[in-house]
Amino acid sequence: MSCHICFKSEHMTTHAVLARIYNDNLRLLETKAYDPYYAESLFKGPWGALFYLFYYERYIDNREQHAVKWLQTLYNTLQPQPTADYSYCSGPTGVFWLLHHLHHHQFIDIDIEWLASDFIANAIRESDQHLSQHNFDLLHGSAGICHYLLAYHQQKAVRAHLEKFADTLLTASRMTDKGRSLPVFVMFETPVETGVDTFSLAHGTCSLLILLGKMYQADIASNTCKQLITECISFMWNHQNERRPEVPHALFPGILDGQQPFSRLSWCYGDFNVALALWHCGHYLQEDQWKQQALDVMRYSLNRNTDATAGIVDACLCHGSAGVAAFYRKFWYATQEPAFYAAAEHWHNNTLEKVLFSEEPHIHGIRGWEGIDKQWEYCWDLLDGSSGIGLSLLSHIQPGPLPWDEALLLS
Repeated sequence: MSCHICFKSEHMTTHAVLARIYNDNLRLLETKAYDPYYAESLFKGPWGALFYLFYYERYIDNREQHAVKWLQTLYNTLQPQPTADYSYCSGPTGVFWLLHHLHHHQFIDIDIEWLASDFIANAIRESDQHLSQHNFDLLHGSAGICHYLLAYHQQKAVRAHLEKFADTLLTASRMTDKGRSLPVFVMFETPVETGVDTFSLAHGTCSLLILLGKMYQADIASNTCKQLITECISFMWNHQNERRPEVPHALFPGILDGQQPFSRLSWCYGDFNVALALWHCGHYLQEDQWKQQALDVMRYSLNRNTDATAGIVDACLCHGSAGVAAFYRKFWYATQEPAFYAAAEHWHNNTLEKVLFSEEPHIHGIRGWEGIDKQWEYCWDLLDGSSGIGLSLLSHIQPGPLPWDEALLLS
């Protein structure tokens, strides 16, 4: 465990934490205190810190206007060829998604069609390469690129590629007696041929179903999308764990690898992922039963209200308390059910209790659990660090939903 001097935030208000993150992100950008490998990353690099700056300046404090300046600075340093790859997580696909998002929601005024014209062709080529390898990952494969491309679905080349995406996914799927399996998640310690299903937004079925729902709504490969969605939802629903209302537990496993059926409450895997896929697909295909199933899952999760029962260790968006709060807020706004608001409030306060900054000026972010290898480290990025935590905290004190969570497919 790190021995750095820490600043305990137990007496900090939400606004104080948000201001601290804002100023910390400014220092981070000024000193370029990030890994050059992630210089073009939305989820693990400076573009996630920039994402937070825009929302802080619009919704919390607009007296200082630094976001546009840093957008220009970061954009001017983009390389003709990505430092890492084209992925949504680590490469320029995330950057161009953010540019479109900021333009669409009127944070900035740019000619987004001109700006994206060359990149779209490159993104399609990269996604094609992923499809040839059956890499459908949201963060690191074709799905993340297609998530970006959906905004340009009226373009002929984009439409053709999205149709190919659906067809290739159908080819990679497998019909079973419980529904259609999508064994596209590859465990690192096993050969490529042994892909498994994972009920995941980050890496598997749930993000794929949401993307297919968006394609269906846009009248792209409608029959294929409907078939995949309908049969894959049956597969997910038929893989529930036994219900034991008296014992807080996961309804769905995160990964169907034959190991532990447990999954934590998180954005990346598990019950929330299944609920969100059901909710969105129910909306896109006008299937009210799926939306009711989504609410059933979310209501069942309410009694997992401690760190231990929810599997929560830190505050991050990906697998921490800030992400849990974001899900309950999503369903509160959608349904106005008081229990969802109470849960969002609970996990918002839980997040505030977990916020821990370093007092050393060269160490940025909030302390988070980075796994057995790294253990506790200070993280400032969107996925695992203070930039994402800040967006969740910021949303809780607004009168209505904010669109930043489109990045995570919540909206």
